[in-house]
Amino acid sequence: MKMYQFILLLAISFASAEHFEAEEECLNYTVYPVQYEITLMPYLAKESSYYHCDLKITVIAHASVQVIEMDAKDLKIQGDSIKVLDVCKHPNTADCSRDIVNPARPFEYDAVKGKLYIYLSEPLKVYNSNNEQFYYIMMTFYRHVNEESTGLFLSKYYDDADKVWKYMFTSRLSPNKAKYVFPCFDNPKFESSFKFRVYLPPADGEVQMTNTSLVICKELRRQYAKDNMTVIEYMPSPQMPLYQLGIHQSQYASSQAKAKSTNDTIFVWAPAHELVYYDYILFFGRDMIDLLHEYSTIHRAIVNGPINIVAVPSNRVNGYEIGSWSLLTNGVQKIVNIDELTSIKQIERMNFELAQQLSRIWLGNPGEEEWTRWKEEWFKEGMATYFAYYLLAQYNYGRHTTEPRAPLGIYGLQMKHKAMAVDWHRNTPALELFNSSLAIEIPARHKQLVTMKTGALLWMLENWIGSEKFHQALVKYINSRRGKYISLQDFMTALDKETVECSYQFFNGSTSSRILKSWFRQQGYPVINVQVLRDRIPNAVQLKQRQFSFTPDNREESEYLIPISYLVQDSANCYNCYQPRFTIGRQTYTFGENLNNGWIILNRNASGYYRVNYDDTTWKLIAKTLRENHRSIDEMNRAQIANDVLALYVAGDLDQRLAMEVLGYLDQEESAVVWDSVISGFELMKIEGAACNMTHHIYWEWEDFLAQKVSKIFESLTKNKEQQQKIRFYRSNIIQFACEVNYKPCLKYLHQLYEEHRANKIRLEPDSRETCYYMLSNDSYSAFNYEKLNAIEQADKEIAEHRVREKNRFFIKISVGEPSPAEFVMPTQSTLIPVTEKLTPANESSVMKISTFISICFILLISCNI
Repeated sequence: MKMYQFILLLAISFASAEHFEAEEECLNYTVYPVQYEITLMPYLAKESSYYHCDLKITVIAHASVQVIEMDAKDLKIQGDSIKVLDVCKHPNTADCSRDIVNPARPFEYDAVKGKLYIYLSEPLKVYNSNNEQFYYIMMTFYRHVNEESTGLFLSKYYDDADKVWKYMFTSRLSPNKAKYVFPCFDNPKFESSFKFRVYLPPADGEVQMTNTSLVICKELRRQYAKDNMTVIEYMPSPQMPLYQLGIHQSQYASSQAKAKSTNDTIFVWAPAHELVYYDYILFFGRDMIDLLHEYSTIHRAIVNGPINIVAVPSNRVNGYEIGSWSLLTNGVQKIVNIDELTSIKQIERMNFELAQQLSRIWLGNPGEEEWTRWKEEWFKEGMATYFAYYLLAQYNYGRHTTEPRAPLGIYGLQMKHKAMAVDWHRNTPALELFNSSLAIEIPARHKQLVTMKTGALLWMLENWIGSEKFHQALVKYINSRRGKYISLQDFMTALDKETVECSYQFFNGSTSSRILKSWFRQQGYPVINVQVLRDRIPNAVQLKQRQFSFTPDNREESEYLIPISYLVQDSANCYNCYQPRFTIGRQTYTFGENLNNGWIILNRNASGYYRVNYDDTTWKLIAKTLRENHRSIDEMNRAQIANDVLALYVAGDLDQRLAMEVLGYLDQEESAVVWDSVISGFELMKIEGAACNMTHHIYWEWEDFLAQKVSKIFESLTKNKEQQQKIRFYRSNIIQFACEVNYKPCLKYLHQLYEEHRANKIRLEPDSRETCYYMLSNDSYSAFNYEKLNAIEQADKEIAEHRVREKNRFFIKISVGEPSPAEFVMPTQSTLIPVTEKLTPANESSVMKISTFISICFILLISCNI
């Protein structure tokens, strides 16, 4: 009892007006919830599942109101159970705990609006330092739950061991679904403590026994009551908003793994006979926590209690909830690893999602002993994404690198290119516009922008000031702010203090904070146009930036503060190419450099969040070097050149002939990093309204061109039987790309896989399965539609069908066009594919199909010199 009183007093002190005026900017509210006490009785049954709940909410008043307004939706509230008790400070007084509900008109429940109004016989007394008055709101209710319910819903699975269907309750409360679970004050900025008590009924007829009960709090005690019920009491939670609440009831078992240096423990929950399939995610999570502790250099537990990862057999659970820290529910297909079923791409996605979630937890969560809070949650999201890729680079598919700090490499490029693919439209907001938003309130269409762009800008800064210096400053700052508030301005001030090298750098404006501010406050990103004046010695290099856009609009001059790095072909007399440390702004920037009739390449290590377009002479010099000795240019720069070339072509800034000339060397390319950038660059060709004026024929010309280029690496990788994860991922990417560009041997290879699968009744090879489904969906392969797929296979099928729909939708919106002159693009007969592969989508008009067929025949005639 004493512990409860202490926690209650602590919660009330947190809810004081002074605290929230200082930290929460004086929220506009009249009644504030301090603590929720939830007594839950779940009944899991085949025909009718429901839960019964007794609710007690401790509140304080900030205005003298006579009506309490609460949020409640789809709940069966017992009207006679509603009470509002005026709790006195001295329990022995006669009027202690009076019920002040108006007996003449006790309540009104508006089921349409989802509002519960409780009418009082007297106004609430305002809470202040002189009058520490609080109230109890008490009621009983129940709710029927099915698979379509909101907030807390039913999920079922077939237990192969017991040969029966089993059921579970699982919650998804963000951003504003708590009102579907219990009456509450559903304001995402309200923070309360939660105290749970759960009664688990025994198996009885249709009622399923439940042996696993998880909430966001630590279990305190477990005992048995009458009627063979198990009663579980939990420790009160820390102060937290409703959207971070989590509830799970099932008949699961668990495995656990403990971190090396702290008492952080991960539990994975699943059906007992399937737990072995979750060992991968369990030990991967443990390794991520160990890497986080190694990075932070201090042995500090990231949560006060266990981290529970729960496998939920439902497609409604797709990813972790951002605010979760101790109850991480995710779909089965997102965390299971079965050798004969799980593809390498699914493993890569599950790795990233858990690394990102654990990074969020490490950066700050209510389960810390002292909660580290972030004033700009979009910045925390970006930081968590950056750390997720950083951890994956150090993990290196389970083969920890011998380097002190492995560079992000391909992960950095993926992060940057994902951001650039969405961060160019005029309506794309600047990052600082998200300042007042909670992470859960950021629209889904902007999630990739916020996470990937913020992470990419941190990567750019890391490479500009030096990786070691950047990480030393970063970890020092985060460790110093434990249990306090982190703000963007405070972070940038600390970063400047640790990274400014000299007064010149400071007064020149080339500081970390100045650079980050210029990118956070502006939307989009720039392209730097490079003009080399070769008629003077030393050569003059002119740099001019403008807004990058794939469409003809939104191309104004920009004023990003851009960190510049570069390398030159002949570095013998290079002035400053080893570690150039300068920035450019809006004005044209000119500097001298000895190029000795060679090229200059900007964006060393490819980490700069911008694209580069060179003059024709420089592009041709780069193309010549790539043809003759492509390894003389680092693979990161080759990767960025390939992606820039494709993006500049789509944007109408680079001629098709010149673009193909630069990429003509790709048949020699063996780097996974480069091909990953080519693949992401090719996806840009599906951008609607792009300035390149894409047509069917132009798209097919690019397909034929890239099909020729991918042929050599496709043959090499399909013959290579190596099963190391990095090789598997590379092979899977190349097979998918070869199919995407309609490379005929790849289509034949995939058809053979599928026919063997059907004839021998074996499973499709997991790493090629998604691509196989894509090909079959594109082919309208009739037998494919009748296959019974499990959740893992179904996830791949849905991704493949989405890709087909997106491509078809794009093709419908562009014109057929005309083939280029024969002397410009001459596809070889070996790369031409069946007519069905190049027809426009099935839902186009018959007239369009005939026109397309005639056009394809025309290409065939030209290619055969008829």
